[in-house]
Formats: sequence, structure tokens, C-alpha cells
Amino acid sequence: MPILEYLMIYTPSGLPIYSKCYGTFCKAAFKNPELLSGLLSAIESIPGTLSSELTLQSVKMGDTEMKFSKSTPAGHTIVVGLSEDRPEIADALFDGLSATLASERFKDVDWDYITSEVMTEFEDELLNHSLTNILHHYGGFEDQCPLGNNCPIHTNAEKSRKQRIWDAIKEKYDSLKKKMSGGG
Repeated sequence: MPILEYLMIYTPSGLPIYSKCYGTFCKAAFKNPELLSGLLSAIESIPGTLSSELTLQSVKMGDTEMKFSKSTPAGHTIVVGLSEDRPEIADALFDGLSATLASERFKDVDWDYITSEVMTEFEDELLNHSLTNILHHYGGFEDQCPLGNNCPIHTNAEKSRKQRIWDAIKEKYDSLKKKMSGGG
């Protein structure tokens, strides 16, 4: 049964929106999703710098066949890693994930300034709906990463810098407020 080993979705600038290992790929791959997305983005851009007719369809990384597609209207790249070279499964994933990104809920999201709520909703959509529906005809979908949520290449898009700073200020304020009310 073919298995989805890896999924990464990244912006045109190479920043990962979502990255997760679903098989054993994480044991043999980079431990840093930003480095992995940078490498995959660079590899994907090489043919275009040589000739406008050249494109990169796939790269073999260990036992995993990495398939590339710029399939979203916004130019995001979807990379799927499969345990077998199965273009029909890769195509189904590209089409289904492109539809998810273009859905009413996610079509207007600015992926450069993402909130944790939107990211949680996006990951829930991927894991509980999109991937399950897409892979239903190909043996199903199950997260078989031996490290689960501790997968070193599991990442979601980061919140904007402003949001991280605001969250830190709120945490500090809450901490001081608790200290003051407990001491007085």
C-alpha cells in the first residue's frame, strides 16, 4: 500500500506554511523544516534558471519520492513524499490540496501573517478531511510517523512578528497581574 510519507506546502518565497512527516521520512530527513523547505525550493528552481522549458517533477530522497507542484493560484508549492513512485496519487494530492487552499475558508488568508487559530483550523482541515478524502481510494490515510506530534519536521506557519510580540507583552502583563494580586 502506498503511503504518504511527507507533505510540505510553502509560499512562493520558500517559507513553509505546513510541513509534516507521516511515515518514516523524518528519521532520514532534515530536522529543521525551514532548511528542508529552503533546499526543496532551491532544487525546484534550478531547472527554471537553466531553461524555461525545464521543470522538476520529482526528486528521490532516501526511499521517498518527492513530487513538486506549483498548483495554487497564489503560487504556493506543494511537495508530497510517497513511499512509491505513484504519479496518480501525487496528482490527486495536488488537486485536492489546491482545492483546500482555494476553498472559501482559506482563499483570502495572508500566509505571511498567519494567526494560530487559522493555522489550527488549516491543520484540522488537512488531517481530518482533505487528506482522508483524497487518499480514500488509495488505501486511506493515517499518520504513521513514529514520533507523532514530536516529529522534528512538523511545523505550521508562524504567526506574524507583531503577533508574537503582542503575545509576549500579554503574557508578561498577566504574570505581573497575578503576582500583584497574590501579594496584596
